[in-house]
Amino acid sequence: MLTGKLDGRSKKAIRSEIRYFDKDQNPVSRDRATWAVFREVDENGVLIFEAQGFID
Repeated sequence: MLTGKLDGRSKKAIRSEIRYFDKDQNPVSRDRATWAVFREVDENGVLIFEAQGFID
């Protein structure tokens, strides 16, 4: 899942993405995932924020 928005502080474009994985760290669809990684990068691809977590 990818989304784009403008950062309210700096007016730079930010891209958000969520990637889903199974217990063996293979990319899978959202309904089969056991954990996910959420990332935000600026328009140059520089990582701004990343969070990981398990899905119940």
